[in-house]
Amino acid sequence: MKKTVLTLMLAAALPATALAQSSVTVYGSIDAGLREQTKVDAAGNSQLTMGTGNYYSNRLGFRGIEKLDNGLNVHFQLESGFNSKTGALDNTNNVLFNRTAEVGIGGAWGSIDMGHQYTIGFRTEKFLDPFDHHYTGIVPLSSGAGTSLPADAKTAGLSASSNSGTRFNNDVQYTGTFGGLTVRGEYALGEVAGDANKGTARGVAFSYTGSTLLAAASYIHKETVAGLGNTAWVGGGGFKLHGVTVKAGMSRERQDTATSGIYQNETRFGGASYQLSKPVELTAAVYHSDYSSLAAKGERTLDIVGAIYAFSKRSNLYAEFDVNHYEGALVPSSKQSTQRGISVGLNHLF
Repeated sequence: MKKTVLTLMLAAALPATALAQSSVTVYGSIDAGLREQTKVDAAGNSQLTMGTGNYYSNRLGFRGIEKLDNGLNVHFQLESGFNSKTGALDNTNNVLFNRTAEVGIGGAWGSIDMGHQYTIGFRTEKFLDPFDHHYTGIVPLSSGAGTSLPADAKTAGLSASSNSGTRFNNDVQYTGTFGGLTVRGEYALGEVAGDANKGTARGVAFSYTGSTLLAAASYIHKETVAGLGNTAWVGGGGFKLHGVTVKAGMSRERQDTATSGIYQNETRFGGASYQLSKPVELTAAVYHSDYSSLAAKGERTLDIVGAIYAFSKRSNLYAEFDVNHYEGALVPSSKQSTQRGISVGLNHLF
């Protein structure tokens, strides 16, 4: 009895915030393997490299949540990338949490998150991507890997991913999930003195997952710090049936300029994955990019097939084979019109 009374007295003396339920999780992914690619330079030489994050980008992160009264919660996420070949941080421009740095509040109505985070265009493309944004160093969604846009188009503000970019700074997002439907809204501040519109981004998106069908779309409008417009949309759908998942989509980004007309980048993609057995999954997809401007046009087509063998829910052995065809303004600096690649490796989530 005395112990019970003492326990109650100590509990009453604690601040109310100390009684809230909170947790912090450390998580990450490490991925390493080998990659062979043909015709990497003008002489037509092949190159064997150790891949870092070939299948799934390397990361180290922290997630936290504190449950409050009335079903509310406060949560955060901090995530940094690293190179598994050298152990170096992937902190371009001296950014420690270069992947994610956001804090938000949530409840049954959804959540509002603020900080450096993935754009809703990126999230929509990921939902529609047959490879679920694996092989991000090869597939032209996400960061636009392997698509060499002309320098003037990149300087103007066009992205190789054709989705308006992977992440925004100063970003405020709303996310609400109601059954199979998820809706999103986004506003990224420009922080330009004297003009609240320059440098901003605004967008809306939805995704739907049913028992068989799935669909998603997003629209983002940006303004450069010079006040020039950029619009990007993503849309597509698919279905899941008897272990087969089929997805297809299209994204298009257009960048206005003061004197050079409009730069445009468009990506059409589609593919299927099949759960061959409990540990083995096969995926094949095609990604076709079209670039155009007043000065030039170009195309890129990527055909890729991949397989994973799941040792467990956290550890995968993977392999893929890819072929790239380039034309016009999208021919890479190697001046080669065709490249082939093969990757094998191991990915572990923790």
